[in-house]
Amino acid sequence: MIYDKLRAIYRKYGNKAVYPVIFLIFLIINIIGCAGLSYPATDPNELSVIAVSDHFLGRSWSGVMVSVDYYYGFLQGLIYTPIMLIFDDAKMQYSAILFLNSVMISFVPVIAYYISYKLKTGKIWKCLIASFVAGGYCCYFAHTKSAWTETISIVLPWVLIWLTLRTGDCKNKYTRFFMSLLTGTVAGLSFAAHTRLIAVVLALTLALILERVFFGKKIINFIGYFLSLIIITAGVIALSGEIQRDLWCAEDPSLLKNTIAEFLAGFPAAMENNGFLRFAETFSAQLYYFAASTWGLGAVSFCLFAAVLSACIKHKARKEPQTYENEVSLFAFYSVFTVIFTLIFSTFYRFRNDNSAIYQDSMMFGRFTDGIVPLAMIFVLIMLFTHSISVNKILGAGAVLGVIYFSFIMLAVPVILSCNSTRIAPVLGLYPLRVGAASTELLTFDSLLLTMSMSFCIMGILLVVISCTKKYRSIIISTIMSVVTVYSLIYISAAYLPICKAEAENLNESVVKLSESVFNQSGAPAITAYNISRHDALMLQFMNRNVSVKVTYDIESVPENSFLVVKAGEDVSALENSRTPFLLVGSSETLRLYAYGERASAYMRSQDIDESELESEKETLIPEKTTAPSETSLAPKTTTGEHPSSFETERTPSVTTYVTPSVVTTPADSLGEEDNWAVPQ
Repeated sequence: MIYDKLRAIYRKYGNKAVYPVIFLIFLIINIIGCAGLSYPATDPNELSVIAVSDHFLGRSWSGVMVSVDYYYGFLQGLIYTPIMLIFDDAKMQYSAILFLNSVMISFVPVIAYYISYKLKTGKIWKCLIASFVAGGYCCYFAHTKSAWTETISIVLPWVLIWLTLRTGDCKNKYTRFFMSLLTGTVAGLSFAAHTRLIAVVLALTLALILERVFFGKKIINFIGYFLSLIIITAGVIALSGEIQRDLWCAEDPSLLKNTIAEFLAGFPAAMENNGFLRFAETFSAQLYYFAASTWGLGAVSFCLFAAVLSACIKHKARKEPQTYENEVSLFAFYSVFTVIFTLIFSTFYRFRNDNSAIYQDSMMFGRFTDGIVPLAMIFVLIMLFTHSISVNKILGAGAVLGVIYFSFIMLAVPVILSCNSTRIAPVLGLYPLRVGAASTELLTFDSLLLTMSMSFCIMGILLVVISCTKKYRSIIISTIMSVVTVYSLIYISAAYLPICKAEAENLNESVVKLSESVFNQSGAPAITAYNISRHDALMLQFMNRNVSVKVTYDIESVPENSFLVVKAGEDVSALENSRTPFLLVGSSETLRLYAYGERASAYMRSQDIDESELESEKETLIPEKTTAPSETSLAPKTTTGEHPSSFETERTPSVTTYVTPSVVTTPADSLGEEDNWAVPQ
């Protein structure tokens, strides 16, 4: 009865009735995943994006952003700007940000359904399976529960292929030209989301060129596409430079990480001292992560791509009709080229990372590829549904897996196993394959071997199904993919997100409590953050938008007439013994807030603060004086290049020695994506 009603609705409305249902189902799933997340924990990724949002509203975070060496693009921050304008409370703002993330990521399964239907997969249930596998990818679910650039970086590759296919449907040349302009505009804006999306734009451009060569058809108007792409890209570069100067206080973009300028400036030095060997090790680790996180289907996508490309070349040379449809070959080129170019870009970005000797995830670092993995998986499903998959292709995929894993074991595994620390977020796609392993456990050879074995198991199942049945192979393989997707989602929901929630609460508890004592009002004296952690300084600004927070590591440079925030055990005797008024205003478990100077004290009195009460509290709350600053009062240090001892900037001093931590698992990547903040000796 219900099935008949659904069929009647579909006959009447078609896919217009399906799209809203898919969107709402995934929106609800993603909103549920946000429950309990109330404050940022990913430092400095999230808070830097929020700082960009405030920058567009005329609020300056430059006093604290001077301590951040990473530039994350401005597009995600621009999208969040209306939220910062509508809501005043920081907790409400963050909740609204996560809701907006849920809205954006819920368009991915809708687009996956559209692509599957467009590429003539046949029955509606097949399109729904493709939609579920794409939208339910565990890394999509996890990475969009933060206010960093991942959400828009995940969505844009899907939007680009959707726009391209829609452009190909246009019959009117003026409509086609407009859609080509729009596609080029979105491609140009991709550079404002994250530099890694250069790989996606290159893949789309190459796919369009190959379509023109092999099929003689222009899916897109190249003049409109390249015109808008060049103009928007130039605008993005100009605006990025302005934001870097104004917000990051960096006149030279090469001093910031995650920028093309920094990449080009440091590349020659990176190739010295066994640079080619490190590149080979990192590339093998990147290939391993992609193959394992796709449960082996990534290798199948490579074999299918080779089949499509070779068929196109052969038929073009013989001037024969093409075997594969125009749209299928376009999606094949786009999806696999996107994977290949992203792997290459990620390798160039990661192979010169000093953290590869500290963190196990540094060489594999899959967060760049996490955003485009489902494109390859959907390509495999579409080929299964439309052209079937032969036994030879599965055997070929098994051989490809063997080559990838052998090179990984020989080149990268010895380096990875020598590390004493790991983080979850950069290699999140591996964790569902580590069946029974705790998230806090270091990767061992056995656990790596287990992830490889899981992908070979999937290859074995595919081989049996394709060899033994034809009628039910689509149903069986779709069931397997659905089970893997559900299992991965359950794992992430049960094992990863709870850790993220606990980390966010613990990390921000002290700053949130102290902010209750901060005068977050227009006209209030500025706040000076002396020698506190970078995250606490950024959170202090996030919680108190109406005042300016500035970072300093020199007690002598603390300006008068400001409110001073220090660590609970910090020696402040140099200020306390001065003739300038110095009063305790508030405290939390790890931080103290003081009023320093006549104006700050006067502002306290204007807020009806009892100064005598503060004096009495100060006797018990101010730590015992010391004759010299403790070692922990030294400024945090970061490196700015391949060799820590070779580079130094005015933004942050560098150190030459490190203390390697033991097992440090930071689920929300709270040290940044390649943070070098180490314990100075």
